[in-house]
Amino acid sequence: MANSQIVAVRQSISSTEEGGIDRDRIVDGHLVPDEYFCPICRCLLWNPRSCASCQHLFCQKCIRAWLENENSDNKCPFRCEPYEDRRCPPYFHSLLARLNIQCQNCPFGCTRVLPYNSLEQHENFECEYFTQRCSECEQLVLLTKFNEHREISGLCVPRPIKCTICGGYIEKPLFRDHFHGCYQLKFNALFEQTNRLQVLQTSSNDQITLLLNRQALIQTMMDTDNLFEQQRQMSRLPTNLAGVDAVRRAREQGCARRFYASAIQATTTV
Repeated sequence: MANSQIVAVRQSISSTEEGGIDRDRIVDGHLVPDEYFCPICRCLLWNPRSCASCQHLFCQKCIRAWLENENSDNKCPFRCEPYEDRRCPPYFHSLLARLNIQCQNCPFGCTRVLPYNSLEQHENFECEYFTQRCSECEQLVLLTKFNEHREISGLCVPRPIKCTICGGYIEKPLFRDHFHGCYQLKFNALFEQTNRLQVLQTSSNDQITLLLNRQALIQTMMDTDNLFEQQRQMSRLPTNLAGVDAVRRAREQGCARRFYASAIQATTTV
């Protein structure tokens, strides 16, 4: 299995679902065979599915995330092609049902140990130590103390935000100003590249080179706008960046490439 793809899948899962069940939460977990653990997330198999070719088992959410990854090519993590989904054999469900597992809220005071098949009901609906993950700092917090966690200074420390332009992690209070400057620098560099293209156009008769340079510049501008859109969906951003509204309208109308081409044409026309 490709390590980079496994990391991407694990990150995808962790952003939408709580962490899985590791060996430490299982009663006599050291005696549980490795076959009981998902080869993707390395946690106890949950709602397992099977590959029809090699019969390896995976958590349902893990194999779905794997197949949705653009690098999977619809192959099983063990390279069976194409991946063909099968139900987990009933005998294996019976083996999992024999396991007893600590509630995930044990660190918050819950002392319950439950059978595999009862764990989800308890953790989602019955546990009095129910927790919620804070979207600002990503800590698990008791639901009864969630307001206190968000309101009392020092309890919630927002995690840094990744800038999609430069790749750096910026403290939340500084992020808006950072992204504004980073975005403007990127577009300034692109328009400097446009000016260089203008010089090349006036000094060269090589139309193929000019065309390739123009196409590369259009693609770079589109990639930069895609980064902005990705960041916009991840976090609240300044809306007064030069050219953003026009680009967004072009995107919505499905003519972004024509928009960039016309912009370059306008700046390179002598």
